[in-house]
Amino acid sequence: MRLLQARQRPVQALGQLLAPWLRRSAAQVFARAQIDWAGRRSCLALSFDCDFPEDAQAIPRVVELLGRHGLVASFACVGRWVEDYPDAHRAALEGGHELVNHSWSHPDLVNSARHFVSARTDLNPRPWRALSLVEQLAEVSRCQDAVRACLGYSMTTFRVPHFGHADVRPLYPHLTALGLTCSSSVLAARARRLGLPGWEGALMEIPITSCPRHPYASMDSWHALYAGGGRHRQDFAGLVTSQLRRDDVTRGLTSLYLDPKDWERLDFDGLFRCLARNADGRWVTTLRQLAAWWACRYPVGPAAGGR
Repeated sequence: MRLLQARQRPVQALGQLLAPWLRRSAAQVFARAQIDWAGRRSCLALSFDCDFPEDAQAIPRVVELLGRHGLVASFACVGRWVEDYPDAHRAALEGGHELVNHSWSHPDLVNSARHFVSARTDLNPRPWRALSLVEQLAEVSRCQDAVRACLGYSMTTFRVPHFGHADVRPLYPHLTALGLTCSSSVLAARARRLGLPGWEGALMEIPITSCPRHPYASMDSWHALYAGGGRHRQDFAGLVTSQLRRDDVTRGLTSLYLDPKDWERLDFDGLFRCLARNADGRWVTTLRQLAAWWACRYPVGPAAGGR
């Protein structure tokens, strides 16, 4: 686990060598499960990580674009930005979308000239891994309280900050006590069933889809635009489209996440147009809805959804 969590070039190079094998293995897992995805051939769970205040401020624009294409999504929100920009987050709820607990301050959030520089300088640079379990749970609990107080909304899904670096497993036994029933905090290539949702005790984990070419990185806008100088600046939409086509064949699930602040750089309007295709055959849903459906169909224990 520590080896896979290390963001080192040798690990990414190894991932590229393993990519074809991992794609085949994941396809076999889904093909064997033969999930009907609420009567559809495949499933797309689209989410947005609102790490920076600029992400929060961009939520209304993203909601507008989602509505234009008839898509629903989950917004992983940071409690302090909810307190500072309540109307922006309220726009997501009014658009029929989900809010996800992404901690109160998003520790390990820094301004980087190579990646992104926020207008705010009061970010929390302390690494999530440096927090004790008690401190981590306080971050989660405070976010729950902030969203409930500001918006009157109770979140049921959690995403750990910087999940590529973090081990969410110690939190699992404690999240349900905070009203959380689902997590989306593990990369598919590191998950026990390569992207298939599964139970962790009483909590469900919905893995985040790995990049098909760089399996130890997620298929997201940060990876596309910033990692390694921008690994998929030119071909991200094509990469996502190819992934969705594979899902249609294997009855697979893609859990894709984007950063709202990148809505222009990555042409969300064009990307959402691609995601909305095959609406009859693909179930586009929120993490909350997917977890509720999975829990009814595959309670803790059965082969398709069990441990």
